[in-house]
Amino acid sequence: MLRHLVSAALLCAVPALAQLPDKTSLKGIYNVRYLGVNTDPADTAVSFSGTFTFDGNGGFTVTGTGVTAGAALKVQPSGTYTVFSSGAISLTNPFDPTTATTIYGGLGATGVLYGSSTDTFYCDIFMAIPAATNATNASLKGSYRVASLEFLNGSFSASRDALFNMTADGSGGLGNVAITGTAQSLNGTATTQTSAAATYSVTPTGSGTLTLPAPNGVAAGNVLLSGSKVLAVSPDGSLFIAGSSTGYDMVIGIQANSNTTTPLNGLYFSGYLQNFLPGTNDPSAGIYAGEGAVNEIPSIGGLEIIHQRTNPDGFASYDQIYDDTFVFQSDGTVTYHNSDGTPNSYYAAGGNGNYAIGAGADNSSYILVFYMKAPTMNGSGVFLNPQGVVNAGSFAPFTAQYSPGETITLFGSGFTSTTTSASAPFPTTLGGVQVKVSGTPAAIYSVSPTQISAVIPYSVSSDPTVPITFQVINGSNASNIVNGYAGATSPGAFTVGANGISDGAITHADGSLVTASSPAKAGETVALYVSGLGAVDKTVTAGAPGPSNPLANMSAFLFVYVGGQQATAQFAGLAPTLGGLYQINLTIPSGVPTGSQSIEILTSVDNSSIDVDNAEATIQIGK
Repeated sequence: MLRHLVSAALLCAVPALAQLPDKTSLKGIYNVRYLGVNTDPADTAVSFSGTFTFDGNGGFTVTGTGVTAGAALKVQPSGTYTVFSSGAISLTNPFDPTTATTIYGGLGATGVLYGSSTDTFYCDIFMAIPAATNATNASLKGSYRVASLEFLNGSFSASRDALFNMTADGSGGLGNVAITGTAQSLNGTATTQTSAAATYSVTPTGSGTLTLPAPNGVAAGNVLLSGSKVLAVSPDGSLFIAGSSTGYDMVIGIQANSNTTTPLNGLYFSGYLQNFLPGTNDPSAGIYAGEGAVNEIPSIGGLEIIHQRTNPDGFASYDQIYDDTFVFQSDGTVTYHNSDGTPNSYYAAGGNGNYAIGAGADNSSYILVFYMKAPTMNGSGVFLNPQGVVNAGSFAPFTAQYSPGETITLFGSGFTSTTTSASAPFPTTLGGVQVKVSGTPAAIYSVSPTQISAVIPYSVSSDPTVPITFQVINGSNASNIVNGYAGATSPGAFTVGANGISDGAITHADGSLVTASSPAKAGETVALYVSGLGAVDKTVTAGAPGPSNPLANMSAFLFVYVGGQQATAQFAGLAPTLGGLYQINLTIPSGVPTGSQSIEILTSVDNSSIDVDNAEATIQIGK
C-alpha cells in the first residue's frame, strides 16, 4: 500500500529544549483543513475548512464549515486534546457526529499539527497551521512542491492526485502552473495540464484563497486539480494547505529545499490517506489511512524505519513496522517504480528539511502522504528522552505500541555514572537505578549513563485506551515521565547489527549463526530471537529465565513469512533459560529464493485481525 535504526548516538545527541511539549504547547488559533472518509456503513467523503482555537489547557473550539454526502457537515463546536512529552497528540474528532472518534498524530518542530483517526471507522488527514498575525501575499513566495488528493464530487471511483511544482511571485500571482498527476477517469495515465494565470491571496491571519483555473479543452471529469480553494499559509511561508469549501480534496505545498542531497534527517511524524486498488476485486482494495513516526538515517544509504498505525477500510487498525530507503535525486524528489519500471509514486522534500510530501502515480494507489519533523529534546539531571523508549529488537519509532514482556531500550542522560549489567533473573534495581513502567518496577538487564535495557512487567495493562508510562529513578532523583501507547504485542526481531535492520539473530539447530556463508535451507528449522510477543501461557516474572519444561508459549496467534511465503512456526514463546527474550522456531518453506530474504512477523490477538505487522529483519537462504 504505502511506500513501503536508529542508533543510540542519533537518539541521544539532540539539542536542548527549554520545555518538553505538553498541553500548554498547543495554544491559540490554528487554520485547519480536514479530508476524511467515514467508512461506516458505506464510504462517505468528509471535508472541512476553518479554525481551531486551543486554550493551552486541553480544550479547543471549532469555527468553520464542512460538507459530507453533498450536504453541510455537522461539526461539534468543541473538543479536548492531549499532548505527550514526545510531541505525540490526540484530540477528539469534531467531524464525527457521534464524538466517538479520536485523531492521533503529532505536534511538529515548526508548531504544525498533523493527525489521522485510527481504531475507528474514519480514514482521514487532519492538518492545522498556527495562524499568523501580519501575513501578506509576500508570505507565499518562491518555489513550492505541491501534492494533492481529491475524491471528485465525493466519489471513490473518481479519485485523482498530483505532485507538481509551483512558483509564487509574492504579490498574488502563480503564473501558468503545470499540474502533473493522474486520475481514475484517465485510467491512471500520467498527465500534465496547465492551469493558466493561477492566483492566490493571503490575509493577515495566514488564511486566504488559492485559485487554479481549469485547463483549456479538458473535460471536467478529467481535470486533475482546479477551482477556488480555501488557503492557509504557515507564518514562515514554508508550508501551505488548501481545499475546496464544497469539495473533497486536500492540497499540501512545501517550500522547495535548498539542501537536496540529504533533505531529511532524524525523526518525523508521518501519515497518509489512500484509495488503494480502486475498481478492482482485490480483497485488500479500499480506503486506508495511517499515522505514526519515521526515523530518517541518511548516513545509512537513506534508510528509514517506519511505524504506521494503519487504519484499513472495514477492518481493525494495526501497527505496521518496516524499513525502506529514501534516496533523493538532485532536485529533491524521489520516484518509486513498479516491477515493470513504470512509476507508482512520487515524493518531494522541502521546508528546510521539515517536511516531505508524496502522491500516487498510477491506478493502483491514489494517495497523499505527509512527513513533518518531530521536535528535538533534552533535559538536565536524570532525563529520559520522550522519543527514546524503543523496542530493543525492532528499534521502531516511539509511536509504536508497547506490550507486556517486551524488552525495551531507554535512551537519555544522567541515568547513572557507571555501566553495569545483570544475569537472569534480572533485578528491579541495578546500579542504584530503577525503571518504573506504569508505576511498576521493571526488570533491568543493563544500565549506563545514557542507556538502559529493561523488560516491561507482565502485569502492565495492554489496554490501548490507557497510556503506558515510563520513568527512570536513580536514588532520590526521578526523571520526567514519558507516555506511550499500549498493545497486546509488539514483535521485533533482534538483528546481528543490533539496530532493528539487516540479518536477524537467527541460529541453526546446532546454535551457530545463520549467515551468508552458512545460510538456512528449505525444510530446515531455525531459531529466531525476538522481543514483544506479549503474554504467555505460564506464570513467569518478566526478566526471569524462560522455562524449559514445560515451555511458555505466547498467548497471541503468530504468522511468519520468509521471502513472502508463509513459514511453519514449530514454537513461539519465551526462550528457554534466557531472560527477557522470546524465540520462534520456524521451518523454512520450499520455494523461497536464495539470498537475503525478508522476514515478516504478524501477530493476532483473536486470530481474525492483525495486531502488529513487522517486516524489518532479513535471513540468508541457500540451496
